[in-house]
Amino acid sequence: MLDDQGRVIHIDFGFMLTNAPGRLPGGVGFENAPMKLTREVLEVIGSDSNGAPSEMFDYFKVLCIQGFLAARKQRDRIVTPVQVMARSGFPCFQGGGDRAVRALAARFAPALSEGEVVQHVLGLIGDSLDSWSTRQYDYYQRVLNGIL
Repeated sequence: MLDDQGRVIHIDFGFMLTNAPGRLPGGVGFENAPMKLTREVLEVIGSDSNGAPSEMFDYFKVLCIQGFLAARKQRDRIVTPVQVMARSGFPCFQGGGDRAVRALAARFAPALSEGEVVQHVLGLIGDSLDSWSTRQYDYYQRVLNGIL
């Protein structure tokens, strides 16, 4: 990540690029939901694990759509620095830098119209609702870290 002075600052790009738990090469796929949308988060925004409508959940959806559309307009400013770093050897490119860049660019759904993007984002939210893989990964982390 670059700060306002152009300096590189640390952020864990692994989840965004290639080595998220659901995408570990040769590993067990844990987390494969598009975003973390747990029962607890849903409860806070007035929904349930099935995504029952509520004013706050509808607002959450609107914000997700607006955020996706805003990021999509700036996708070149996001993808280009990643492309420059793709051959750096950083662990976040362990699955292949060029492949990681292509996958990142594709996440912006550049071929979709704005109307299609709305449906795409709603689909991502639906796929994330109280995801089984999220619950399992969170359980694994609690056990691993001695929280249970």
